[in-house]
Amino acid sequence: MTYKLNNITSNIYRPVGTKMIEITLSASQTLSAGGIVAFDTLSCETTPALSLNASTGEITLASNKSYYIEASIDVTRSSTTSSLEFAWIDSAGTVIPISDGGFDANWVYHSVTSLGPTSTNVANYITNSPTSAIRLKAITLNASSTILQGTRVFIIEVDQ
Repeated sequence: MTYKLNNITSNIYRPVGTKMIEITLSASQTLSAGGIVAFDTLSCETTPALSLNASTGEITLASNKSYYIEASIDVTRSSTTSSLEFAWIDSAGTVIPISDGGFDANWVYHSVTSLGPTSTNVANYITNSPTSAIRLKAITLNASSTILQGTRVFIIEVDQ
C-alpha cells in the first residue's frame, strides 16, 4: 500500500492501490541496433491495469495510473569493442526524452578483454501521465548481440 498526500495544508494521507509487476523474456533473444526487446511474460499477484503484447513486447499503460518502470538489461555483446544504448520508445517509435520521464541505459566501450556479459544496464520511465504504450529499443547495439533471459522489467503501478 502506498500513501498519497491528500491535502498538503492538512497533512491528511489516503491509501492508494499499488501493484508490483515483473515483465520478462521466456528465452534469450538475438538483437541488433534498431531492434525491440520482445518481452513475453507478465507476472503480478493481481491483474494490473497495464497489458503486455507478448508478440511485440509492447507494454500498454493505463492513463489513470502513475508508473515507475525500470528495465534491467543483461546483454552479451557480439564484439568486445562495442557500446550499447537502450531507450524506451512510444507507440510511434519516438524515444521518450528525459523531459517526459524517459532515461536511457548507456554503456560506452573503453577497454574490455572478454566477450563475457556486459554489466547489467538500467533504463527507466517515470511518469504520472503515461504515453499509451511503450517498448524497449536497442538504439546502439552491435549486430547479433544476445539479450539474456535475465533481462527484467520491474514496474510499480500506482492509482492516481
